[in-house]
Amino acid sequence: MSSTEARARPWFLLLPLPAMFLGAFTAGRSGNPTGVFATNAVAAVLGMGVAVLLGRITRTRLQQIAVPLATGAVLLTASTLLAPGLDGVHRWLQLGPLRLHASTLATPWVLLGISVALKQRFGVSVFLALSMAAVHTAQPDAGQATAFAIAASCILARATAWPPRILGCIAVLGLGMSAWLRPDPLEAVPHVEGIVGLAFTLTPALGLAAVLALALLLLPMVTGGRQGPESEVLPLSLGVYIAATLCVPLLGDFPVPVMGAGASPVLGWYLAVGMLAPWRSPSPQPREHATP
Repeated sequence: MSSTEARARPWFLLLPLPAMFLGAFTAGRSGNPTGVFATNAVAAVLGMGVAVLLGRITRTRLQQIAVPLATGAVLLTASTLLAPGLDGVHRWLQLGPLRLHASTLATPWVLLGISVALKQRFGVSVFLALSMAAVHTAQPDAGQATAFAIAASCILARATAWPPRILGCIAVLGLGMSAWLRPDPLEAVPHVEGIVGLAFTLTPALGLAAVLALALLLLPMVTGGRQGPESEVLPLSLGVYIAATLCVPLLGDFPVPVMGAGASPVLGWYLAVGMLAPWRSPSPQPREHATP
């Protein structure tokens, strides 16, 4: 697939819109506020712009800045631990009246850094994965901890030497699962964590439409050409991460991405889609000089 072909998928940018519309419609029909979904719409507009800008970066350049960006993303997520939090839970960045869920913004960058460092600096990959998993446990955020640990282990499992990769996967998965042992007193908000359940309560058809709309979010990760095993690992891990974030609300009171009210998962999805375009595009090949 050429660079032009990899990036010429503008319809990808429209995929969150059905889920966002159904979320607002379901909330309104259930007597819940719909104005809060304005943040989703604003996040979608900003996310489209960011995704387009990321798509213009070459894969080589993205690889060069991946580890520093991933390190910054871990530190950004860890900074939530310094905030007052809600009932002892620390997951958000406070920007004036707006609260942003840090992990959903940072995790795509961390997965990018882990995937880039995998072959040459496996220790860096493990360090990034364990650091992010530890932050999730400290917050605590069992939903994000689970999604991230599974996605990160998919990358670490591709390491060359099998003893380190097995140990790395076990460590990350174990640390991620430990978040379930931390108390989480926050109650579910119907138009955030319970939005799919509300849709099924209204009508089974609306619930099924909600599930299908959320499934559309996986399309950019599972479609399109690939350039071999090295470039497959990032789309795979991002796809696993997004799929897991869609499934963890079945296990507990965790936000439903995009369809539930909240800007951060929308922005995080667009970040993931934006960084996939240069990653799937072939790296520039050195020109061959004709023999005199």
